[in-house]
Amino acid sequence: MALKSTVAHNSGKNAAQSCNKTKKIHAWNLKQAGEIDYTFLVIVICVVAVGLVVLLSASAPDSKEIHGSSYYFFGRQLLCAVIGFVGMWFISRINYNSYKELLPKMMAICMILLVLVLIPGLGRRINGSRRWLNTPIVPIQPSEFVKPVIAMYFAYMIEKGRTDLKTISGNAPYIGILLIVVALMLCETHLSGAIVIAGIAITVMIAGGTPVKPIIIGAVIILPIGLIAIRLFSEVRWERIISFLNPFEDMQDTGYQVAQGIYAIGSGKLFGLGLGQSVQKYSYLPEPYNDFIFAIICEEMGFFGAVAVMALFAALILRGIRIAINAPDIYGTLTATGIVAQLAIQTLLNIAVATSSVPNTGVALPFFSYGGTSIMTLLFEMGVLLNISRYSHKK
Repeated sequence: MALKSTVAHNSGKNAAQSCNKTKKIHAWNLKQAGEIDYTFLVIVICVVAVGLVVLLSASAPDSKEIHGSSYYFFGRQLLCAVIGFVGMWFISRINYNSYKELLPKMMAICMILLVLVLIPGLGRRINGSRRWLNTPIVPIQPSEFVKPVIAMYFAYMIEKGRTDLKTISGNAPYIGILLIVVALMLCETHLSGAIVIAGIAITVMIAGGTPVKPIIIGAVIILPIGLIAIRLFSEVRWERIISFLNPFEDMQDTGYQVAQGIYAIGSGKLFGLGLGQSVQKYSYLPEPYNDFIFAIICEEMGFFGAVAVMALFAALILRGIRIAINAPDIYGTLTATGIVAQLAIQTLLNIAVATSSVPNTGVALPFFSYGGTSIMTLLFEMGVLLNISRYSHKK
């Protein structure tokens, strides 16, 4: 794998850096840094801009009905995007090595937030799930913070090299932390978030040296156990799995959302009905501005529009991989790998759910689905990638 070879290539550089630990890292000193990856920045801006336009179209009917203004959801998303871009600019100027010593504390804070969400009065229950933490301004979703933090924390641990990832015992600390996080996520009934976080963590571990074969064996063992657990303890999720096999069999209940999403995708044909002309967003497809926003993209922009959106994501992910490969040290490579993994996993899962290729898991489409915490955190992560790109071997 390219990333693994990069990690091996960078190990010598990391060893040389470790001999100079006494040298203080100045967060704002950019004298030794180059320019950011402007190609990556332009792609990020394009993805966010298109996402905001699509969100405005998809959310307008529900926004008008619920809040009396067609621009309510769009306005909040735009505000969070502006905050996210400001944060991205600041983070892109902070040396990514300067805050890694804070990562153990950041990881602990994330776990505390995941626990607080479960406490009645502190956590907010929406649609049967307790994923949001009440705050004086707007509710926040702690799981969004966990995604980048677990990637950076695992990268930090791997860089320190205290355990041998080639052995089972060497992987135990990482697996233990991951299991705790996943268990807390499942207590929130946030299965999709647990899947994404597990995917991020495992990707960083593999890029850092964990053998792939044991992970595949573990997945083969865990999958049937997970299905049995869902069958015994979560009737709603089991019904989703069953309805996935034939969503049109029970269109009035478990298969309703998926079936309406498929109708939206099919009605778009090659060129779509036109931006803003979706029919399914009018009380047919539930919350079309969230998990099933890709169906609205297909309906209004057609096959070619959907391909163009997927091409934007592909360009963003590939450029992110380039930044990871050219990072100057192990920590930079693995941090970038984890962030890119999050983008790839969420994008693929969201599109797969919308097209009924996998059971409905409720994964947001990055930069498109409505969610203030999500878009701000994602843009902060883009800032980290931009900062890593300043120190890349080549642009």
